[in-house]
Amino acid sequence: MKKKKRRKRKIWRMFMTAAAALVILAMAVLLLFRARSFEVEGNSYYGENTITTWIQNDRFSFNTLYILAKYNLTNPELPSGVESMSVSLKNPWTVHITVTEKEMAGYVNYNDYYLYFDRSGTAVLRSKKLIEGVPYIEGLNFDAAKVEVGKALPVEDDGIFEKIVEVSENLKKYNLTPDRIACADGDIQIYFGVVEVLLGSGNYEEKLEQAEAVLAKLAELYPDTAGTLHLENYTRDSESIRFVPSQ
Repeated sequence: MKKKKRRKRKIWRMFMTAAAALVILAMAVLLLFRARSFEVEGNSYYGENTITTWIQNDRFSFNTLYILAKYNLTNPELPSGVESMSVSLKNPWTVHITVTEKEMAGYVNYNDYYLYFDRSGTAVLRSKKLIEGVPYIEGLNFDAAKVEVGKALPVEDDGIFEKIVEVSENLKKYNLTPDRIACADGDIQIYFGVVEVLLGSGNYEEKLEQAEAVLAKLAELYPDTAGTLHLENYTRDSESIRFVPSQ
């Protein structure tokens, strides 16, 4: 009987010791791995404060181990303009965040803001900041009352975004920087100063491949002359390209 009691007391002491050790370990984790500072890199559209505020948006994000697990082992919600975010710990209390932002396909004016959208036509960022290298898209008709950041722009023609992306990619490929891009009735137009270039509704690589040489020739033959360069029906088999000076 005494042996049984001693055994029970021994087991109880072991249990209490283990429980105390777990409590001490938990307290150490809570105190040592408490988020005190953040480092952000890769961000351009979003400010560092916006990213850190997003990271700390739930009640457990005071703990760096929780943040590490959440952003590396789960599929957390991200800001609409962010493609991915990876998190590492510089030390137990410092969180290092690497941001990969989405590529913006263009922007429109919206209620005194710039509204940026991605390749799929999703409105991803509303900002007062003008992002260098993102083209302004003129003539994109949408229902302003139905605009929601994080959702597709409510346009009549969803296919217009694919055309805008194709034009933008080929403009970069051929080192062309128009003043603006416009769309109307499914067709794309680009503007270089006083020259309007009609691109039509497809085959943009063929057309833009010729644009630099043609624009240089126009500047030589018609210096400072406003007009329209007709590339909407151009193919590699075309024998001529028409330029119509404005009246």
